[in-house]
Amino acid sequence: MIFLTGASGFVGEHFARLFAAAGEQVVGTYLSHPISIPRVDCVPAELTDGRAVRRLLEAVQPTAIVHCAAATKTGWCEDHPAEARAAIVEATANLCDAARAVGQSIPLVLLSTDLVFDGENAPYGVAATPKPLNLYGSLKLEAENFVKNLPSGIVMRTALVYGPPATHGASFLQWIVKGLVLREPVTLFEDEWRTPISVFDLFSAVRTALAAWPNGRRLYHAGGDDRLSRHAMGRVICDVAGLPRDSIVSANRSDVPGGAMRARDVSLSCGELHELGWHPQTFELGLWQCLQQGTTS
Repeated sequence: MIFLTGASGFVGEHFARLFAAAGEQVVGTYLSHPISIPRVDCVPAELTDGRAVRRLLEAVQPTAIVHCAAATKTGWCEDHPAEARAAIVEATANLCDAARAVGQSIPLVLLSTDLVFDGENAPYGVAATPKPLNLYGSLKLEAENFVKNLPSGIVMRTALVYGPPATHGASFLQWIVKGLVLREPVTLFEDEWRTPISVFDLFSAVRTALAAWPNGRRLYHAGGDDRLSRHAMGRVICDVAGLPRDSIVSANRSDVPGGAMRARDVSLSCGELHELGWHPQTFELGLWQCLQQGTTS
């Protein structure tokens, strides 16, 4: 039985559907966006209520917990620090406390972020020292510590995730495609690099980590096979989707003032997952899979 938080979010909904398709029993939680997913029991849950979380886990008796729920928009976190802390840190702490109470042997996977790094010493392996530049990264790092202190905790730091749209959420892919289709200017940085990963490859990475438990590692990095600037991603998206490139506007980070501080290069090194036989697709192949699995727009 998989207990999956954030089933109404972009990554969470994809994960719930993929776990169910793999034959797993899944209980998925949502907060403010009710959702119905075939073969998934979707339930409302306030993860900042520790007692409620414990009661829910006691009722479900999961064999694994996958924690996808979080406030993920960096700008929103900067503007709403108290709410962001509750959604990211308090929720994770409550899940860890509940997992201890229900059973020490239940693996709990936290989806963290490449933004725990400052972007000055990429590529980043698991031994690299975190140094977040913005509040979102800082809160995720704080949440990581609760999971690391849980005997059955696993931290999965993820790169920029893309995939087909979900019911209540989308990835950067949809934002770019929408602008290109409407022939609106799409401004993309040439000096900001990531290792984008498809939601399907990320799901495979989580399953790989769970399969290795309890003999596997406690910390993994999950990124795609290509180090790309935002601008380069846009060009590949155009080519795969058959869209013209003339709406893409090149820019540098300094051209767009304001907002949360942004790391220059948080490319991830994923050797620990590679050792377990996991290998991601190239960005181009991942985009093709998105087209096959569901529309990108």
